[in-house]
Amino acid sequence: MNINTKTALFLTGYKAKLFESLQNSLVPRSKAFTPLQKQQSKDLVNRLLSDQSESSKRKLAIFFILIDLFAVLTNGKTFIKLTDEKKHELLQTFFDSPFSLLRKGFWGLNTLARMGVYGQKELHAEIGYRLRSTNHE
Repeated sequence: MNINTKTALFLTGYKAKLFESLQNSLVPRSKAFTPLQKQQSKDLVNRLLSDQSESSKRKLAIFFILIDLFAVLTNGKTFIKLTDEKKHELLQTFFDSPFSLLRKGFWGLNTLARMGVYGQKELHAEIGYRLRSTNHE
């Protein structure tokens, strides 16, 4: 992993566990990850986030807190402890939100979750993902 050592990893501790739970809800293939694939997924996301501004990372951290807060307020449990059905309902609320900021947060998170799966070249054949050839030479 070639992450800038000056930058602290984003997905550590509880944020890493929450991301894994969110990823499992958004990209069901990730539920069957081996321990190595889980780590590679977090490494991909951490690598991308290491190049982002502190402001962007702070916004993402706040969005994680918001997801957990909303889960507690609506279901009495943190997101990780919800059933798959309740997780889906909660994420659908963010997807359908009348507030564009919540929808943007959802789509940013969704993008990171998918990148953690589709970014693993070893899984491309299994998940039917093929890079398109380009004529840029």
